[in-house]
Amino acid sequence: MKKNINYIVLVISILLVVSCKEKSNYSKIETPQTDSKTTVHKIVIDEFIGGGTYAYLNVTENNESYWMAIPIMDVKEGGTYYYNGGMVMKDFKSEQLNRVFEEIIFVEGIRTSEELMAKPQNDGHNHTQNAIADVVEEVVKIEKAANGIHLNELLSNKKAFAGKEVILKGKVIKVNNGIMEKNWVHIADGTQFADKKSITITTQELAKVGDVVTFKGKVTLEKDFGYGYVYDILLEEGKLIK
Repeated sequence: MKKNINYIVLVISILLVVSCKEKSNYSKIETPQTDSKTTVHKIVIDEFIGGGTYAYLNVTENNESYWMAIPIMDVKEGGTYYYNGGMVMKDFKSEQLNRVFEEIIFVEGIRTSEELMAKPQNDGHNHTQNAIADVVEEVVKIEKAANGIHLNELLSNKKAFAGKEVILKGKVIKVNNGIMEKNWVHIADGTQFADKKSITITTQELAKVGDVVTFKGKVTLEKDFGYGYVYDILLEEGKLIK
């Protein structure tokens, strides 16, 4: 794995916009497209728009205001928070809000302490590992789909499967919809290889956490989405098999 994707796009399903403000009230974030994961940002939340699983925040940092997006959590307007890393996206359209953000930064989460907690560095979606670890542990071994394989078979021989289509059946443990015009579905089937117990699938299909689904997709290795972020393995162009 070249670089862990600690802070890749998680984001955004919002039910409702409250009091949309003029663009002139917000300045662009003056940070590079990729931000060092060791850089600590101190922000004050000026506005919180939440709904569903994720939330938009308008924040102030060093007298500059900008938009950011995080998984939903308890935060207070006017409160001071900290975060590390993040990824800036330009001209991002939120389908749920029917709104285009000229610039928005996606962050895995914010915290009340400046101190950064140590995190495992073991796969291309480490930003999800703490959140889904318990769910993965509860997934019992799921029977293979017709003509399918188990996750451990894929992970233990991934180079042989590279570029090929495979069929995987598993339980949905996390979903991020509408990111980079894709839905990101994480599944586990109760098998593992080298401590990796789940895989990410990019798709146009819709799935819900807790569903047992069967996907057919192309195995891709070392996928670079830009911004210095690389997946070691994922399934692309996933199609649900009924």
